[in-house]
Parts: sequence; C-alpha cells; structure tokens
Amino acid sequence: MFTGLVTDFGRRLVDRWATTMVMPGLVFTAVAAVALVLRQSHWSDAAMLRGELADLTAAGSGSTRTAVLLIAVLAASFAVALVAEGLAGPYEQLILGRWPGPLRRPAAALTERRRRAWRERDDAADACHRARLDAEQHDDAETPEGRTRLADLATQAGELEAQRNELSLIPPHCPTWMGDRLRAPADRVRRDYRLELADAWPRLWLLLPDSTRQPLTESRQRFDEVMRLGGWAALYLLLGAVWWPSAVAGTGAALVAWRRGRDRADDYAELVESAVDVHVQELFERFDEEAAPIRPSLGPAMTERFRKGAGPRHH
Repeated sequence: MFTGLVTDFGRRLVDRWATTMVMPGLVFTAVAAVALVLRQSHWSDAAMLRGELADLTAAGSGSTRTAVLLIAVLAASFAVALVAEGLAGPYEQLILGRWPGPLRRPAAALTERRRRAWRERDDAADACHRARLDAEQHDDAETPEGRTRLADLATQAGELEAQRNELSLIPPHCPTWMGDRLRAPADRVRRDYRLELADAWPRLWLLLPDSTRQPLTESRQRFDEVMRLGGWAALYLLLGAVWWPSAVAGTGAALVAWRRGRDRADDYAELVESAVDVHVQELFERFDEEAAPIRPSLGPAMTERFRKGAGPRHH
C-alpha cells in the first residue's frame, strides 16, 4: 500500500512538473528559436523559417545528434522555466503594490487617490444611512410614501456600499486593488476580533480540518499559478526586443494574468477570512477556557501570547 501511495504521489508530481515547467518551457524555447531566426527584419518570413528548419533537420540526422539536440532543448526549456519561476516573485510584488524605491512616490500618489475615492463613496453611503435613520425617527414608515422612501434609501445605501467595496473592502493602503484585497482579511480580523492574523494564523492553521485546509491550499496554488503566468509574460515581453510578435503575446499573457489574479486573490482572501470567522472560537477556546462567548478583550491577550514579546511583525 505504501509503495502504491509513493508511486501515485510521484506520478502527480511529475504531471505537475510537466504542466507548470516543461511544457511552457518548450513553447517558449520554440518561440525563442523562431525569434532568433527571423528577428525584426524578417518577422513573418515563413519561407526563411522552413529553410532553417530543413537545414537543422538535415544536420541533425543520426541518433546521437538527435539525442544531443533533444537534451539541449529540454535543458534550455528547464532553464527558461526556472527564470520564469524567479520572475513570478517580482511580478507578484508589482501587482500587490509593493513597488521599489524609484516607484514609491507614484505608488504613494496612487494610493492617496484611491483612498480619497474610497472616502467619498464611504461618506455617501453613511449619509444615505443617516437619512434613512432620520426618516425612521420621524415616523415616515407609517405612510405608504414613507415606506417607499425608506425602501429607496435602503436600496441606495446598499448600492453605494457595493460601489465602495468594489474599490476596496478597507480604506486603501496600496496602489493596487489586489494588494488591498489580500490585506483586507488581516485588517477586518483586527477590527472585529482585535486579533493579529499574522500571529494567530499558524496556530489557527493547525486547528483547521482537512475540509477547510484543502480549499485554502488549492486557492493559494491557483493564485501562485497566475503569478507564474506573469513571469512568463515578462519573458515574452523581453523577447519582443528581438521579435516583436513575442511582445504581443507577452502583453496578452500579462493581461490574462492580471485579470485572473484579481479573481484568484479575491477567492483566496475570502477563504482566509471565512476560515477565521468559522474557527476563531475554537482558537480562543484552545488558549483560554473562559473564552466563550468571544470577548473583544481576548484578542490583544492572544496576540501578545502568540508574539511571545517579539513585538509586531512588519511585512
């Protein structure tokens, strides 16, 4: 049985390695070969490409040369895949708004612009709620016209809150939507439970059942896959300096990575916050026998206990 499990795990690992590294690497290697042959001056010369391919096939006859060529292609594909994997990190930092030194000033300006827009929408929603409360206090609900006005105000407030939340669930701290979306669970958990998620999460993770861990893990993997797509997009854009159609492909891949990244970030952040909401009671009970029901004052105590005097973490 153990041998079967190891074999199955190895098969899945090989399949994943082939899907995420080998196949994309082979495609990029093929595109790079075409780019180096045609370059900008002959970017669409199919006859030239066929001639080069025929020469390569004739020169590569023989089992030894074929094997060497195949090994070289696989090695190049693997090396390129490692580069793309490395570029996934900088791409993630870019779309999450963690911009380096020269970009900090525009990042701050963009963050402030998003914050002002968020405040305007938040103030509009608050004003609508206040108008609804005032109408209720003046007994407007006793008449058909009053009930209609209250219903309209409630609908309007909901629409204004939805518009605010489309911009960000929290007051913006980042120049990008995705950065604020992944930051939102920690801010909202701190507000509602007075608990620092960065310090509590490792303990909470150990308490989560497999039915909760698996969706979280898969959601994070899907987000990481999109970040790798961003790394490939960067490589194709760089190759565009040699052959411009590659830059077009890179631009398309970057747009797809950005669009999918928003969806994946939203899914992952929602699952993280949901896991806290569902299991935070269990976490508090594990560390304080008198924690039921949840008391807001318990959050700071648990945070200090998890930090063990190390102070706040900065990310």
